Parts: sequence; C-alpha cells; structure tokens
Amino acid sequence: MADEQIRREIEQQAARVAAMEAARLAVKQIQQQEEEEEEEEEEDDDDGNIPMAQFLTPAAAPDRSSIVYLAFGRNDFQLRTDLINLFSNHLQFYGKANENSNTHLSRFLRMCHNFQFQGVNEDAIRLRLFLYTLRKGTLEWLDSEPHASITTWDDLARKFCNKYFSPAKVAR
Repeated sequence: MADEQIRREIEQQAARVAAMEAARLAVKQIQQQEEEEEEEEEEDDDDGNIPMAQFLTPAAAPDRSSIVYLAFGRNDFQLRTDLINLFSNHLQFYGKANENSNTHLSRFLRMCHNFQFQGVNEDAIRLRLFLYTLRKGTLEWLDSEPHASITTWDDLARKFCNKYFSPAKVAR
C-alpha cells in the first residue's frame, strides 16, 4: 500500500510539473503574440503623422555650429578642464573698440604653443579652445556665422580678423 501511495504521489507531481510547463509555454506564446501585434501597430502608425504629445514636447535645438570640429587624431585624447579654464580666465576678447584682434590672436597662439600633444592635430585644439576666449558679442558673432563654414584654424582666424580688425586701427 505504501508503494501504491508513493507511485500516485509521483504521478501527481509529474502531472503538476507538466501542467506548469504547459502554462509557461502558453504565457510565452501570448507574450510573443502581443509583441508582434504591438510591432504591427507601430508599423501601421508610421503614416507620417506626428502624435500630438510628441509635437508638443520641447526638443533641444540641433547643433548648428559654424565650426566643423576636426578629430584630435588620437582616440584617447580630450581637452582637460584646467586647460580650458586657463584660456577662458586669462585670455578674453569682448570685441570692444580698444581691443586688437591681431593681438588677441597672437596671444592665443603663444599660449597654444606652450601645450604640445604628441599625435594631436593642432587645428583641432585651436578650434575648440578659441571659443573659450570669446565673450558676449564676439561669441554671438561666431554663432551667427553660417553653419559649418569654418573648417580650419586659418578660416576662423581670417573671419575673426575680418570682423574685428578695422582699418582705423591700422592708422594708429
């Protein structure tokens, strides 16, 4: 009788395991079916109309920089914040009448020559650091230049001088 009871318990246990496995498979099939239906709905919704919620959600403005930033030439290189702060705090150009753009460029280049990085493109560094020396209206001038119109350091230096070096300063 004990053997018969053990056999029945084993059969019941096996039946429970089989039922649980069948239920697990059924749940998995339902989940897959729901995922497929959601994908189909998403494909059907892609008719070019923008949902109102998405339309009303503010989005960040795309980067419309006038400068095309060159690659550094090394994947492991990045500008240190202390270097950025050095240029930002000690070399500032406001575009005032008493400021000389050529002097500013000379000082900027002199500071840049103090920092040499093996295998790093100098133009890439200059293009990134120069904007940290600009203040107020001069930064707005740079932002107002056409998108991607500055691709080299020479482009930036030439445009800067054309804007801020007046013939009246030559006469002095």
